[in-house]
Amino acid sequence: MISSDRLNSIRAFVQAAEAGGFSAAAVQLGQSRSTVGKAVARLETRLKVTLFQRTTRSLSLTSEGQRFYQDCLQILASLDEAENRVAQHAREPTGRLRVSAPPLFGEKWVLPVLLPLTQRWSALALDMQFSTTRIDLAAEAVDLAIRIGDPGQHADLTARQLGEQQLLLCASPALLAAQPFPNSIADLTGYPHLTLLEQGRSQSWLLKTPQQALTYWQPHERYRFSTMSAVYTATLAGYGIAQLPRWLVSEDVRKKKLVELLPDSRSGGMPVYAIWLKTPAMPKRLRFAIDALLAAFPG
Repeated sequence: MISSDRLNSIRAFVQAAEAGGFSAAAVQLGQSRSTVGKAVARLETRLKVTLFQRTTRSLSLTSEGQRFYQDCLQILASLDEAENRVAQHAREPTGRLRVSAPPLFGEKWVLPVLLPLTQRWSALALDMQFSTTRIDLAAEAVDLAIRIGDPGQHADLTARQLGEQQLLLCASPALLAAQPFPNSIADLTGYPHLTLLEQGRSQSWLLKTPQQALTYWQPHERYRFSTMSAVYTATLAGYGIAQLPRWLVSEDVRKKKLVELLPDSRSGGMPVYAIWLKTPAMPKRLRFAIDALLAAFPG
């Protein structure tokens, strides 16, 4: 290991060689003339060679000093380059970003935001896992989790809301053409229902009554699917009514592939959060990912 004294002696020697004297070198280094002179003297003693030819009026390099000066310039240039590389890495995201997100939302909205980051910064890698299971970020070595719903209170986690997920009751025009259009929550019972299956049970639909009260309404259980994408596909195909996220069906509603039912019964949105472990020094890859998501989902 090179000591700080050796490195300081080399810098003093190079500065003195370039400045043509110890006094000028001292001014440029912000040190005293004596400090610079002693540093060079220690260097000569260690090398057992005279680097400068000294007179009362001038200071010039010896032949050995000239060769050593050229070698030192290369060494210092390499040190400067190494420092620049480290500083550049400190400003740019590097390493492997590990993210967990719900399958459909993650594929449709999160992945398109994070993938371009890997194109912009070649030293950044990405792992995406899609699951509805709430994982332990520390145990799974996950940098960032995207969660829909209440994130809960955890002393070791930080949560930042990205936006809201509204749920719409939807059906295909073909399904609605075969039966009377539902005008109330009670009218929904006359239709087949498509539900999301979680842990062996169908998810209830959260609806708002005419009295503005929220109620959990239990749909029929003829069609149950373990993924949101399957519920969505069956809804488009006309197999029943489903409660689906607005971010998933808004384009289909606009193009009249799906029809929103009972818009007055639409409940408030469910929050969408970015969650990460609290740390005194956040990695750049995590900071850049969070900033990109916040920019992509402004509320």
